[in-house]
Amino acid sequence: MNKKSIYILIIVFLVVLLGYSFTKLGPSSGEQNIQNINEQTNQSTLEGAKDFELENLNGDKVKLSDYKGKVIVLNFFATWCPPCKAELPGFVKVVEEYKDKDVVFLFVDVGEDNSTVKGFLDENGYKFTPLMDYDGKVSDMYGVRGIPTTFIISKGFEQKEQHVGFMDEGTLKDLIDAALW
Repeated sequence: MNKKSIYILIIVFLVVLLGYSFTKLGPSSGEQNIQNINEQTNQSTLEGAKDFELENLNGDKVKLSDYKGKVIVLNFFATWCPPCKAELPGFVKVVEEYKDKDVVFLFVDVGEDNSTVKGFLDENGYKFTPLMDYDGKVSDMYGVRGIPTTFIISKGFEQKEQHVGFMDEGTLKDLIDAALW
């Protein structure tokens, strides 16, 4: 065989190998991680709400069980998270819409410092005061594997729903309404 034939065989072999590897790889690692998170979420059993105490951005202590008897919307977020930033305007509208009902909204920032969070709130004109999970212990306790993650907790202090990822206003209102009845 001459050199030209050997080069052609090598190129054909590499093209076939490359094509084969693409068909066997499956989803990208990011898609696979999202799929794994969703599978874990769907397989987990929702149970009684886990009580905790965190400081809010103003330094006041807030305990989850202080809101027993109300529907609690517990949202874990971070200021650097694009889906978190995308869903917050809708959540703020829902907060306003449900202000006269037995619903409390607790936004928990995960792993950031006060100045970063305060700057984000000021920049976006948000008036809520988030709880600060500086070390991620509360998010770990709730099994949060990705943010945003939102829990709906019933008046009886039972976890009713867990939603991982962006949530639109309509879905949020549907989940709250179901917990109110």
